[in-house]
Amino acid sequence: MELGLSEEQTLLQDMVRQLCEDRFPLETLRQIEAEPDGFPRAFWQELSELGVPGIAIAEQYGGLEMGLFETALVHEQLGRHLAPTPHFVSSILAAQFLARAGDEAMCSRWLPSIADASQIVSVASEEPGVGFDITRLSTVFERKGDRLCLNGSKHFVPFATVADQILVIGRFAATGAIAASIIPRDTAGVSVRGQANLATEPYYSITFSEVIVAEENLVCGGADIAAAWRGAMFRALVVLAAQAVGAARRIHEISTAYAKEREAFGRPIGGFQSIAHYLADALVEIEGCQTLVHQAGWLHDNGRAFEAAAAIAKLQACAMFRQVSALGIQVHGGMGYTTEADPQLFFRRAKQWQSLNWDDAYLEDQIARMTIDGEAADV
Repeated sequence: MELGLSEEQTLLQDMVRQLCEDRFPLETLRQIEAEPDGFPRAFWQELSELGVPGIAIAEQYGGLEMGLFETALVHEQLGRHLAPTPHFVSSILAAQFLARAGDEAMCSRWLPSIADASQIVSVASEEPGVGFDITRLSTVFERKGDRLCLNGSKHFVPFATVADQILVIGRFAATGAIAASIIPRDTAGVSVRGQANLATEPYYSITFSEVIVAEENLVCGGADIAAAWRGAMFRALVVLAAQAVGAARRIHEISTAYAKEREAFGRPIGGFQSIAHYLADALVEIEGCQTLVHQAGWLHDNGRAFEAAAAIAKLQACAMFRQVSALGIQVHGGMGYTTEADPQLFFRRAKQWQSLNWDDAYLEDQIARMTIDGEAADV
């Protein structure tokens, strides 16, 4: 297993990192947090010009068809700068699901527009009180005469106000089978409301009331919808873990720099073992989680079973990010909690990233099923 970066991978990583440093410093993040839709349009446009939205999409649909390893490298840098873009939800989660569940006509219709960023597709899968088990969803597609109607509620839908389309996961009312459809955001009966959250990220709740679903937008390529969703999510876990690793490394660098310059009792506080050892331990954890991410990406790209590695990477990386971000608060003292300081930006996101898109309990259950029960994901 070769986890070192090739010249091309290094160039990709450096390109995205330089763009983030030039165009999305933390001061810009603070400005974006204060805007209604929380969407950095100019930054997204520059990412699009570099072809980043199509990085994981097949060449036949206008993408770059790079591997999961390369996609993780991109998200390490986006995570490092806490850049709130729709790349994860549209270019990774939605695109991966459509590639597995949609037929050729649907893929040809939607994937090229996702790849060139002319369309943003958000995903509405989670519901209040349901957790992450899509077999328990209460959002339903129901035949009423010659019409197919959608009713239900979703929460934590990212970038819903700027998305052109919403990919909705639900069930058929008659059979209980898992179903999915693309719903234009401006369709009659779709109500979008901002959802307060710890990280001040652009999440929304959506209510669907007698929404008429166009038959051509129903995902019905003959694939098992549940298996397609599971496959897309396992790939997404690697990307999310990479994002957490990048963010953790950045707050560790900020904390280390502060420990070198802040003095107490006539010496930098980083010279005290109680701080130096914590920072050293945190760096070990960061490096370890980065290896988990790269390992999962390598396994996927080389046709190996990667699902358990992906779940472990997300579980460990998000837990590590919480610990390192909390350490950043402690190193900065009381100032770390203030909005004027940078550590709180990372601390607030660490918990939210850990809780969304398969939380610790769900991930542990998945790992147990694959490890103990021998259940292999059909992905």
